[in-house]
Amino acid sequence: MGCIGYAWRMSARSYEQYCGLAAALDVLGERWTMLVLRELALGPKRYRDLIDALPGIGTNLLATRLKTLEEAGVLRKATLPPPAGVQVYELTARGEQLRPALEGLALWGLQLLPDEVGERKMRPAWAASCMRAGAPVDAAQRLRGDAFAFDVAGEEFHIAADGDEIVVRDGPPPVAPIVRVTSDLPTYLALATRAITPAVAASTARLEVEGDVEALERLLADVHLPARGRRT
Repeated sequence: MGCIGYAWRMSARSYEQYCGLAAALDVLGERWTMLVLRELALGPKRYRDLIDALPGIGTNLLATRLKTLEEAGVLRKATLPPPAGVQVYELTARGEQLRPALEGLALWGLQLLPDEVGERKMRPAWAASCMRAGAPVDAAQRLRGDAFAFDVAGEEFHIAADGDEIVVRDGPPPVAPIVRVTSDLPTYLALATRAITPAVAASTARLEVEGDVEALERLLADVHLPARGRRT
C-alpha cells in the first residue's frame, strides 16, 4: 500500500501502528506540543514569545518540540519583514490543517474548566479562539469584513472577518478596526459569555469602546463563548 500524501519518520516513542490517529499522535502527542500549536495558531511567534506564553515548559524542551514539529512539516522558521526583521516560528499549510482539531479540543475542554480563573494563567486571546470556534458558519458574511481591536488587561489581539471566515490573531488588526475595545479581564469574560452587554459594561466605566458600539453588539451576538453544560 502506498504512502498517502506525506510520510513521517517514525520516532523512538512511536506507537508503531498503521493508523492515522496513531501517526498523528506520534507527532502531536507529547506534552506541550498542542499548546505550542495553540500559540502559533494566533500568529507567528518569536522563541521568547513562546517561552513567555508557556510558563514551565523549559527552554530545552521547547527547542525539542519546535524541532519535532519543523521536521514533521507542521511549522517553519521565517523572518518578519522590516522594521521587525526578527526570526519567528509560524504554521505551514500542513500546520493550518490542525486548526479545526485544536479548536474542537478547546471547546470540549471548556466544559472542564472551573468557574473562576483563580491562579491559572489566562490569555484573553485563548477565550477569543473558543469564541471564534463556536461561531455560526455564516457569521463572517454578517460581519462584512469588519475588524475589531481588543486591549484586555494590556494584551492586544483582534477578531476580524477575513473572506469567508472569522480569524483571531495576536496584535493589532492589519486594517483599520471598526471598533477598539479596552477592558479588564473580568469584563471581557463577562462580554464573551454574554453575561453583560457592551452598553452596560461601558456605563460602569469598566469598558471603553471607540467606534461603532452596535457593531460590537453584532460581533458578540455571533462570536461568544458557548454555554457551558453541566458536567457529569
